[in-house]
Amino acid sequence: MSGDEVLVRQRTRAELWLGVVVFGRLYTVLMCDLPAYGFGVDWICHTWIHDIPTYLWVEILVYGPVIWFALYQLNTDVFGDLPADPLRLRQHRRRRLVGATATAVFLYGVGIHAADLIEVLSREREGITTGAVYELAYFLDEGLSHYVQFVSLFFLLGWFVIFDRRGRIGNRNLALCFGVAHGVERGLGIIEGEKWFLGPVVIAWMATAVWLRWRRVGSAVLDEFFVHYAVALILLLPVSQAAYYLWVGEFTPPSNLDDDTYVRLIALTVGVTVAGTGTVIALDRWLLRRRARAHPPIAGRT
Repeated sequence: MSGDEVLVRQRTRAELWLGVVVFGRLYTVLMCDLPAYGFGVDWICHTWIHDIPTYLWVEILVYGPVIWFALYQLNTDVFGDLPADPLRLRQHRRRRLVGATATAVFLYGVGIHAADLIEVLSREREGITTGAVYELAYFLDEGLSHYVQFVSLFFLLGWFVIFDRRGRIGNRNLALCFGVAHGVERGLGIIEGEKWFLGPVVIAWMATAVWLRWRRVGSAVLDEFFVHYAVALILLLPVSQAAYYLWVGEFTPPSNLDDDTYVRLIALTVGVTVAGTGTVIALDRWLLRRRARAHPPIAGRT
């Protein structure tokens, strides 16, 4: 039995689960921003439980478990092929354990972010914005939880790029769409979390992941799903942050903008996402045609 043979093949439609990770955070827009600014329905964004915004409860009760399950399924698929060689099998299991640990750390970060309930209650209902208790809640909400979530999530996505099973090709346009959407959404999400300076770090890490993947599989990297996703994210994350800074003039969190500016930001975000998706798909097709011209099929060879 050769070292390239596998004992088990597990498949969970990782492409669709990546979509859950990419678009999962949009529940805030759907539950609060769209009803309030699109239809003038403000009450739907608040609950009878201390008037806490609905999306904060959804984050704890729904988003956390759903995003954990999506990342778990991704990790299961990426590391679903178990090598037959005992040495490679031990290495493979260590890598899968790293992915599972990063998933657990991310969920832990979501749990820490529950301090947002206390911070919002103190600031908006009780008018408390100073003191040791408020400062601790603010640190857990805007400081520690965001570092834990951002670092673990992007580490995990880069980990999947590097160690994904071979042969995950196809769905190029879907991968590019996911990468653009996530680059724009997380570019603004990092700003909202007051961690805009992590943008260059994320770009450097994802670019390193693509390079390491290329070192592992060679030219096959040009057709892989996760690589297309990562490249699109690398391109659009800095674009979204640069556009935001040029438009606003600073990296103030989007939630601190006035209502009119915030509505225009939503429209601008949709526009950048649509235009970015069209641009990267067109660029990918151009590069694909160029590769075909440079390496035409040899007659008689299948």
